[in-house]
Amino acid sequence: MRGRSRILACSAATVAVALAPITLPAAAAEPTTGPTGCAEVRVVTVRGTLEPQLGSLLLTPLGRRIAQESGRHTTVTELEYPASMATDSSVRGIENLTTLLNETAATCPDQQLVLLGYSQGARVIGNTLARAALTDEAAARIDAVALFGSPVFNGAEPYNRGTFDPALSGTGPLPTGALAGFADRLRDYCHAGDRVCQGGDPAVGFGNALSYGHFAYFVNDNRDQAAAFVREQLSS
Repeated sequence: MRGRSRILACSAATVAVALAPITLPAAAAEPTTGPTGCAEVRVVTVRGTLEPQLGSLLLTPLGRRIAQESGRHTTVTELEYPASMATDSSVRGIENLTTLLNETAATCPDQQLVLLGYSQGARVIGNTLARAALTDEAAARIDAVALFGSPVFNGAEPYNRGTFDPALSGTGPLPTGALAGFADRLRDYCHAGDRVCQGGDPAVGFGNALSYGHFAYFVNDNRDQAAAFVREQLSS
């Protein structure tokens, strides 16, 4: 097992090193826990575990692309939260995202919201949407949600996309139907080799994220699909 863990860690590090020079320059985002101004569209990115607070290597470039393609005044915001392996990291993310969305809906009632989440960030978004703490106004302003490699992935949901096995779910899946209220605004992308969203072992914890499939979203076409989906949602 130690040898296998060492191999997976090396593979993960190799992928991260190979990708960082390409994506890092475009990954700067505005970190905040509250709304700042009333752009027509606000894209909120919620990064994965150990990604830098300055911006998600996977999501911030996607957020900037969405902003450019929307043709409207758009703000890309990186949610402030630990994104660490601490037990309260996701809880703090849920609290901060709930506050951000509720305050944005109250302060900028005409603003369209797009939520992007990767790994732990997808868990934060999924659990935020599943809880009853969002105001009706906030829930109504969310026009599009795209999740990648989510621990709360449920293989039975109709909004799922990717090469996943529908018989498998994430390490801590939400109950079927938990996000039914957002089903027409949501895409949940899962790669077949991603042990975070495809039958990983909860006891392994962060070790599931070292599967090569969990990095597939950097190189497959899921972000292209998400960009097209968001563009359609914002124009509808």
